[in-house]
Amino acid sequence: MAAQFPLLLPASKLPPKLVVFDLDKTLIAGDSTILWTEWLYEKGLVKDPIWRQIDREMIREYDQGRLDMHAFMRKHSGAFRNIPVEMLGKLALEFARKKISPLAYPDAKKWVKNALQAKIPMLVLSATTTFIVAPIAKTIFGIDEAIGVDLVEENGFYTGEILGTPSFQEGKVVRLKTILNARGIDISDVLFFTDSRNDLPLAEAAGFTCCVNPDPVLLAEARRRSWKILRWELPLRTKIELGQG
Repeated sequence: MAAQFPLLLPASKLPPKLVVFDLDKTLIAGDSTILWTEWLYEKGLVKDPIWRQIDREMIREYDQGRLDMHAFMRKHSGAFRNIPVEMLGKLALEFARKKISPLAYPDAKKWVKNALQAKIPMLVLSATTTFIVAPIAKTIFGIDEAIGVDLVEENGFYTGEILGTPSFQEGKVVRLKTILNARGIDISDVLFFTDSRNDLPLAEAAGFTCCVNPDPVLLAEARRRSWKILRWELPLRTKIELGQG
């Protein structure tokens, strides 16, 4: 018998039929794209400081809600376009285990466990590239299904061009609805967890939204709409080990 899920959707008074998690600063205490770039430096695969500059510009534009994902991905992918896709997959798995695992919020894992015990399917939906998101979702959180930004592949390498609709801003709604339609689930039956103003389109469309350490724009909207506001932290010991304490 499935356990009772601790949150009911306000409209239906029923548990969600799907729980959707954003990744960066929602499930984990950090930005996986920035951390991935640093991982490439650490592995000696890149040396030019331009990649850090590109990431800093991305964060500024992202926080302002005006990031052009296509333009960013063309620049950002230059750091790994010369690395075969097969090798990137192995690097991403090692990255998830060594760099991302310590950043997983304990409370995030509790909500994942709640969904598992209630037999509610889950999905990680992120604006990070899919080859990075998928191993994090599976390895760290045990979530089999993940959607990220898909890249065009040619001759065993990523080109830097985005394949299809990027899972960013309104694109998250588009990508999610494709899955929901195939499963006969309405978006009003979805519970969504996010931290960012960039996810407002999906936050507004979902049955209910939980806002994890929300940015100021999302926080204001959460208060206006009576969404759940969550304050998640890493354990003090982990912060100290990571130099954050």
